[in-house]
Amino acid sequence: MQKLSEQGSRTTELKSVLGSLLAASIVTFLLSQHGAAFMLIFFGFICIPWLLQSIYYYISKPAQRKLLPQKTLIWLIALFIIAGIHLVRHHHVRKQAQDIADRIQRYADEHGHYPPGLQSIVTPEELKEGTLVRFSYRSPDNKGSDAQPAFFYTSTYVALHIERYDFNTRRWEHEIPDRD
Repeated sequence: MQKLSEQGSRTTELKSVLGSLLAASIVTFLLSQHGAAFMLIFFGFICIPWLLQSIYYYISKPAQRKLLPQKTLIWLIALFIIAGIHLVRHHHVRKQAQDIADRIQRYADEHGHYPPGLQSIVTPEELKEGTLVRFSYRSPDNKGSDAQPAFFYTSTYVALHIERYDFNTRRWEHEIPDRD
């Protein structure tokens, strides 16, 4: 009879851990998408009450004590996977974008004006190969000394935000589009 009770307890524990594993997998899949890193804030709003509830169960229900570390570990691994995916994606895209920005500047230094389009400095295969975002480029409208092109891409962290390269300061700037 005791074996049956232990077996039922293990099944409940397994279901509880599998439920956390399934939920963490779904959250990891959803929050790992391009531009979805900002939703980690909502993840925090959900995790704090869950953690408080788990601590309460840890104190009040001794049978639950061994589940809290397992569940917490599952969610921490999910968080690290999400953060890692976003960091790797950002690094990869920024490296590729910086290479293109350097080519644009090198073209301007050699020819005295900015290229008319990306096709002048980058082959179509290079733009398709390993690209996680679409780069946008516009040559300057006037030929004045202060005229600079627009080179940007959508942020890998936040949907609808833009990473723009400033050719005067030679730095990347994060821009939030106007909501007019």
